Amino acid sequence: MNELEKQYEVVGITPNEQLDLGDMPFGSNFFLLLKNALERLQANKILEVISYLPNVKDDLQSWCRLHKYEYVMALDAGNHYRHLIRKKHTSMTEAPDWGIRLPLRKGDKIDIRDWFEGRLGNILDHAPSYIGFVPRGAVAEPGIPDFNFKLNAKDEVWAENVTDLYEQAKENQWNATTDIPWNELPEISEDLEWAVCQIMTFLAENEYSALYIPAKFMAQINPHYIEVMMYLSTLVQDESRHIEAFIKRAVANGGGLQYSSSLTERSLHSLFIQDNYFQSSFLLHVLGEGTFLDLLTYIEEHAPDPVTRKIVHLAKIDEGRHVSYGIGHVRHILEKNPKMVQSLIDAAEERNKYLSGSGTNENSFLMEALAILAGGGRSPEQLKIGFKKVERLQEIMYEHRVQRMLQIGLDRVTAEKISSSHTENFM
Repeated sequence: MNELEKQYEVVGITPNEQLDLGDMPFGSNFFLLLKNALERLQANKILEVISYLPNVKDDLQSWCRLHKYEYVMALDAGNHYRHLIRKKHTSMTEAPDWGIRLPLRKGDKIDIRDWFEGRLGNILDHAPSYIGFVPRGAVAEPGIPDFNFKLNAKDEVWAENVTDLYEQAKENQWNATTDIPWNELPEISEDLEWAVCQIMTFLAENEYSALYIPAKFMAQINPHYIEVMMYLSTLVQDESRHIEAFIKRAVANGGGLQYSSSLTERSLHSLFIQDNYFQSSFLLHVLGEGTFLDLLTYIEEHAPDPVTRKIVHLAKIDEGRHVSYGIGHVRHILEKNPKMVQSLIDAAEERNKYLSGSGTNENSFLMEALAILAGGGRSPEQLKIGFKKVERLQEIMYEHRVQRMLQIGLDRVTAEKISSSHTENFM
């Protein structure tokens, strides 16, 4: 047994951790590393600090008294000193994870669905107020301020499919500059070009709301539910890309952005002023974007050129994810609290009441454009065919709204009532 070991045996002390600072000067970096090493210890544990600097014992003792650590002793080890410091209190109430490995997926990949392990996998029903931007799973030092997040409960924001949708969003990102065959845009008749430009104006206008509304709520979501924030960030990027593509198509072929109606703006305003995330998700994602999805299908089916068809096809894939989140989110809440159904009924009725005072019940320019698109032109016979297809579109929208509401847990009578009162603006 060497002399140092004999000294340990005599006093009955065995260090729990060691911090080798070598000849690091006695200053801010020295104390930073010392403080961090002590913070990582549990109460009553001993840290052994190795230093090649002579005459630091008095300063270390003063520092320990100031920060409420116990300076135990100094051991002369020849060319260096070993200072033993005891941590008497626990500043960190928990210990971080260590040694938990995530499983690899096929192809040696790890995605967001794989990280629900250890502390990171412990999703609380109610998030702590004083957590700030500390990642879930990390150990938070006491003294973090309250960031005043408004959405602090899992059931307010969660959907069981949110991580699946996030991974799908990453895989299906497209570029409105490089993934659209702009060079294949042909000249088409003025009537059809006008119809496309009018429709693109309407689509872009609605996507403004689909971008701004989730963005309005994002800063209210507690970071404990970061997966929801990550997904919503892809949703906002989707809408940005849609706006870019729709506007480009409106101006790319010599046409331009066309008319906006007061009905459209009142309809979008009724969505924007919603301050309840649950009701907003229902009105926007389940009803609005669900109906918008049917509209995109209609445009894709009757598109007069490959560029328009490609744009709405890609947008439709994105919108499908948005609708899936809305269905998953609302269904998750209703499964936990079925009485919340009344909140959805109230939201739909309040919106319908708000829109009933608009003085108009349709976007006439849009309806004309949709008829021209489906009929192939503006002749009386073409318009007759087109308007019949528009009527069928509205029937499909109604039926699909009912089906989506049945999916989230509403009964058929309620679903049919809400679907019947949905805005003529579609979104």
